[in-house]
Amino acid sequence: MRWALSALLLLATLGRALASDFSDEMQPENEAAMKKGLAYLAATQRPDGAWSSGNGPSTGIVGACCVAFLANGQVPGEGEYGTVVAKALDYLLKNAQPNGFIFNGGEGGPMYHHGLATLALAEAWGQSQEPQIRDALKRAVELICNSQNQRGGWRYQPHIGDDDLSASVMMLMALRAAKDAGIEVPKDVIDAGIEYVKSCHNGRGQGKDGGFAYSPGGDSGFARTAAGVTSLQVAGNYKAAEVSEGVDYLLKFKPLGTQTVEEGFYAYGLYYATMGIYQAQSIGSWGRKAWTSWYPAVTRSLVATQQADGHWTGSHDQFPTATALLILAIPCRYLPIYQR
Repeated sequence: MRWALSALLLLATLGRALASDFSDEMQPENEAAMKKGLAYLAATQRPDGAWSSGNGPSTGIVGACCVAFLANGQVPGEGEYGTVVAKALDYLLKNAQPNGFIFNGGEGGPMYHHGLATLALAEAWGQSQEPQIRDALKRAVELICNSQNQRGGWRYQPHIGDDDLSASVMMLMALRAAKDAGIEVPKDVIDAGIEYVKSCHNGRGQGKDGGFAYSPGGDSGFARTAAGVTSLQVAGNYKAAEVSEGVDYLLKFKPLGTQTVEEGFYAYGLYYATMGIYQAQSIGSWGRKAWTSWYPAVTRSLVATQQADGHWTGSHDQFPTATALLILAIPCRYLPIYQR
């Protein structure tokens, strides 16, 4: 009885805390921007469930858009955009190959598309429990695990080869989501991924800037550091020294309403930076201070740069709109990947 009462009190306290966080972070203008963005994506979806891009429809863009709807509480087949989500998932499943690879062409490395598609299936499987999604997801995860190289990283192609931080973070995000959904992910794959990400860190103890490089030994950059910080956290290394140094590096690039940092990778970098700083709250008051400084600046930037029809501009067509919606949806905490 005492345990039950204590548990109820704890849940009540957590509920009040989450409600407070939500009300502080989800401003009316942010919510309005989310609604406009979702309406834009819904209106531009093709009948087959995909979104057109400069290089044709791609599973990566479909995966990103699908996760944006899921992060905003849209369930496959239910609610305002349930049909949109269901059609997107059908598209991904139709393009899931027997060996687990989810790719049908598109700009950028094939494994980027596979990682985003796998992430979408993992989050959808956690909500729908559809056997078809589970089977495709398991094969997709196996392909990721079998494509990891001896240094613990991944690259553009679905086989063992060279590596880079950008592709590796996408794989670790997909594996974390799959694990959250109940799919078995070998611990040694995660451990090797962690070591690879850390090898890309330019530690301040070595007289460097604390950021992350595209590959071991390279120069630090905003998007690269954002990817490094987030990948370590989704792999469970929330309080690693590389995380706190990386967050310090990111805070130097607090958005000011213009895309002035690595413009070609602005949407990508801003999404991962915001995810990483959000997760950094688990470090303590320092992390909370970083979040309360960063997130309002990010959302002001997004609201200011949204176009009249609801989309955000940038490379890779709908990808900037999907990432903006994912950032705005963080306070909703609908998806396990957004929960600390």
